[in-house]
This record gives sequence, structure tokens and C-alpha cells, in this order.
Amino acid sequence: MTMLNTKRIQNAQDRMKQQGIDAYLILTHDDYIYFFGEDRYQPRAILPAEGLPLVVTFAGEEEEVRASLGVEDVRIFASVGQQIKDVVQVMRGMIGDKEKLKVGVQMWFGTPAFLLNMFQRANPIVEVVDIAPVMDELRMVKDASEIALMQRASEIAGIGMETAAKTLRAGITENEVAAEVEYAMRKAGGHGVATPVFVNSGIRSGWLHGTASEKVIENGDLVVLDLVPRCKGYCANLCRTFVIGEPSAKQADMFATYKTAQAAGIAALKPGTKMRDIDAAAKAVFTENGYGEFYVAGISHSIGLSFEETPAPTIHPGDSGIQIRDGMTVTVGHPVLSVPGTGGVRLEDTFHISKGVGQLLTVFPSELELPPLSHDALQTHKNTIH
Repeated sequence: MTMLNTKRIQNAQDRMKQQGIDAYLILTHDDYIYFFGEDRYQPRAILPAEGLPLVVTFAGEEEEVRASLGVEDVRIFASVGQQIKDVVQVMRGMIGDKEKLKVGVQMWFGTPAFLLNMFQRANPIVEVVDIAPVMDELRMVKDASEIALMQRASEIAGIGMETAAKTLRAGITENEVAAEVEYAMRKAGGHGVATPVFVNSGIRSGWLHGTASEKVIENGDLVVLDLVPRCKGYCANLCRTFVIGEPSAKQADMFATYKTAQAAGIAALKPGTKMRDIDAAAKAVFTENGYGEFYVAGISHSIGLSFEETPAPTIHPGDSGIQIRDGMTVTVGHPVLSVPGTGGVRLEDTFHISKGVGQLLTVFPSELELPPLSHDALQTHKNTIH
């Protein structure tokens, strides 16, 4: 039995009142998990500034929702239109003597634009505003239960990367590697991934964001592997770069430079440091080593229920002025160092800011050359490519 988190609900309602927001229309997985401790395929709920939340769910889920969450007000639906109708009725009941009802909505990746559009057209009495001033502050600092889930997600990421290192060899496709990695993370207790498993080899290693493809991995390829598994909604980000065979002098230099730049960013992870200072520390290393022109800004961002959440200067440049504080969780190593004609290198880890420093959550060796294959892994590889 999960039950709703009454403390988080009260904190959100206090901030909603400060912002003059009458209700929060929850349409995203991350905030639904934050309040209710579980996920739904279509997460829909309304959190008023006063009183208990109500959940809008499919008819077949009503009994289970009532039992697991302990929520009394559950509205059922059989279509998208019914969802909107229920929400509209609730909003009209809340209007009272106000001319407009101010309703917060998360303006981020997971909000269904079509549903928000339908809601606005059906609700002329509603003024839709960004819920970020309420939720960003609450979610920026993690509690002990959140850190525990991110720690487990980090362990799962390590299992995925170990699987990748054992599977990677010339002659196998990126898709085959990705399949083995995702299976291993699921088997270890992961609940899916926040982003696709990235396996980018050869020239594709220089892509800013990648996917796994049917490309066959070859000797001499740089291979970037980026893993973001979830554990009960919470993410961890682990990225490593390997070379197939012996590295060239250029590949080795790029890797060494990135590793030093990441270390400089990690050293800056302390309360009071601004996000832009972490970026500046890393950029200085790239510039000193002749890679300044290839640097893509944004080496650090927050992570939690979303792969990238506030502060995320990688998306919102204005977040670069936000200061690090104890309790935050961030990654260091986000952008790829992409050099035309050579490929790309990227390293990324997840940290919990605790006792004034960045505590590493993702633990996996950061080496360019692959570890020796075990007998079992070698046999599996042979069976795969023959």
C-alpha cells in the first residue's frame, strides 16, 4: 500500500497559496509519483490549495486506486473526453465568487499538449499558469527516501554498464548491445529507462543525443554508452566511453581531457557554487587542452524524477545562476566532446550533495579501454554474432 504523501501535499499547498494558485492539475508521471508514490499509464489528479487531492482514473482501476492511495475522491472515465468533463466540473465547483480560477500545470516535457489544449478550451473560467514556482523548489532538494531510490537506480546503472562492457566487441550491432543492457537493468530491478539506452559508435559517438541503431561496431570505434534507468520513478545517469581495440593518440587525448574536465566540475560541487561555475571549471580544462571550440555548454544539471530537472541550464540558461545546496542531486558530464573526423567522448555521473561535497552515487570505472572478457561473456558474444 503506497498511500499519498501528506507532508509533500501540505508543502505544495502552502506554496500554492503564496503564489495565488487555486489548484494544481497534475498531468505528468513525475509529480504524480512525487505525491502518490506510484505511477499510472495516464496520471491525472487535481490538488486544490485547500483540502485533499482527487484522482481521475480509468473505471477498471478505481478499486485498486482507492485501496492503494487511500484517496476518497476518485473520478472514473472511459475516454479522454470524460477526463476533461470531470476536471471541468471540479474546476467549476471551485470557482466560488472568483472571476477566474488560477490553475497550475507543469510546463515541461511530460505534459500532454493536446490534453492541456482541450482543458483550456473547455474551461474559459481558468487561467493556466506554470506550476514551476511551487514544484521546482520542493523537488530540488531530495529527502532520504528519494536518495535511497536514486542510490538503487545508480546500482542498476552500474549493472547495465558492466553488461555493456562485457558485450561490446567488434562485429556486434549497437541494437544488440542496447538490448542486453536494458534486459540486465530490468532483471536487476529497474523500472524502465528515462531515455533510450544510447549506444553510439564510430562517427555516431559524436552525436549530442543518440540512439542505438543497426550499425555494426568496428575496431577503432569510440563507443558512447549513456544509461538512465529508473527505480520507482527515480533516475540515475551513468555515461562511459570505450574504444574497440587500441586507442589512437587523438582518442586517448580526448578521453584524458574529458576525464580531467569532469573532475574539475566535480571539485566545484559544493554548497554556494552556482551552476555556471561548475560549467566554467570544466570549460577551462577543455580550452586549455585545445578543445574549447568543441565544448557544448551545460556540463551539469539536476536529476531526480526527471532525467533533467531544475536547475537545468542545459535547457534553461537562466538556471545557471542557481546555487548548489545540500540535498540536491546533480549529474556532471552531460555534453559530448565531439571532434570532426574522430568522433566523440562523454563521461557522466550522478551525485548527491551531502555534508558540503558531492557524494558519488554512480560507481563504475572510467577507463577508455574495455576490460578483458570473461569466459562466459566471450561465449555469449560468439553465440550472438555466429
